Amino acid sequence: MDDLNDYSWCAFYPAAARALCSYQNKRAALLKELYEALPAETGYLHDPERKPLKDIDPFSVFGILNRHISQKKKTETAEAFKRIFGLKEPVPHNYHGIPPLSNENSMFFGFKDGQTEKDIDNLWQFFISVLNDESCVGVQFDEMTAHQYGIKFNLTIGMYWIRPEKYFPLDTPSRAFLERHGIKCSSTSVPAFKDYEQICTGVRDLLPSLPNKPKSFAQVTRGIYLSLQK
Repeated sequence: MDDLNDYSWCAFYPAAARALCSYQNKRAALLKELYEALPAETGYLHDPERKPLKDIDPFSVFGILNRHISQKKKTETAEAFKRIFGLKEPVPHNYHGIPPLSNENSMFFGFKDGQTEKDIDNLWQFFISVLNDESCVGVQFDEMTAHQYGIKFNLTIGMYWIRPEKYFPLDTPSRAFLERHGIKCSSTSVPAFKDYEQICTGVRDLLPSLPNKPKSFAQVTRGIYLSLQK
């Protein structure tokens, strides 16, 4: 049943994110568990020679759950996450308001810049900083979106997954939504973190004036998705 009021992922995802932090220095073990628990869903996780990955960042782990796959597959993946990470939160059966990643580009790192290991380390550090509201988030965000291979607007989507109450995703439909509502956001350039914070504040201030008076970013992004189906 598709419960339009079910946003339970907003509790499950942050809980999974916090549990995932314990794997920062156990990434080989993490990959082994993911490959074994989700052989079909992780088939795309390989290096340029099509060999299994030897390292992975936390946003790419979440990417397994947030690709263009069926809701049934997402639930099966979430169930595996619950087992692997020992979560108590109920597994969500609806994923309303989550912008999906392209199936052709579901990883947050690549191999073309020769800095894959450093890039993955940066993503782990940033992931933990975002969860803990550390003061370095802005500096990390600006450095990565400006200089790190494969990091652009997708970083805001990853931030939204793990802190859906705080960060608004800047996927293409959401940027069009911002433009329609007079919130400044470039369609091609990732904003500086201070400007991104203002965008999030602007959307939050907009909530009472939107149709159906959404109370969360997840409800806003759900509305954006539904508007595309008309």
